[in-house]
Amino acid sequence: MQQKRLNLTWEAWMEAYDWDVYATLNFSRHDLLDGNKTDAAAKLWRSCLNTLDHTLYGKSRSCQRRFDRVAFRHFGDNATNPHIHLLAKSPFNINEFCIAWNAIWASNFDAAASPINNSIAPLLTTKGATGYSQHEEFRQDIGSFDERLTHINLGDQHHVRTDALKKLHAKATRNNLIKARLALPQHIATTQKNFTRREGARAAAMRRS
Repeated sequence: MQQKRLNLTWEAWMEAYDWDVYATLNFSRHDLLDGNKTDAAAKLWRSCLNTLDHTLYGKSRSCQRRFDRVAFRHFGDNATNPHIHLLAKSPFNINEFCIAWNAIWASNFDAAASPINNSIAPLLTTKGATGYSQHEEFRQDIGSFDERLTHINLGDQHHVRTDALKKLHAKATRNNLIKARLALPQHIATTQKNFTRREGARAAAMRRS
């Protein structure tokens, strides 16, 4: 009951925002996460998001502009698989933003998974994404929500650079850009499949109650 109330509270808060991307950033080389894997993973996630922010809006000494996102840290069933889920608001064309983000993650961090093994795709439903992102909430003493990786702009929307997409592409390798573009349709299809499966399970549970 406590988990259900928590999920409902999160869903209500999250649904107040116009999210349009759901991203999962994975690692393929956990051995490259030196020292405390939790801290090492968080450092790479922050670096990736900072790279996107700086490229989209330019660097600011006073207040760095950032794209809107909310992040949840997960570590898998055996607590050895750090990965992160994010709901985000794309600052321009959704598909192009997903491709560039995936390619930059894969290109700039040796431990990062290849584009096909991440999942960055247009969001289908905030409720479903929030519920899934919360499923490790009580496995961690501090919960799964990551305040340091989350940013919600409460003021006027920031304007991205006119050449933002070109600059994002320059942050990734050509090979990973191609891989990310080829991976996107598969990620969209998997997202739809998972949504249909979860909705079927939810409907079955309601019939049994």
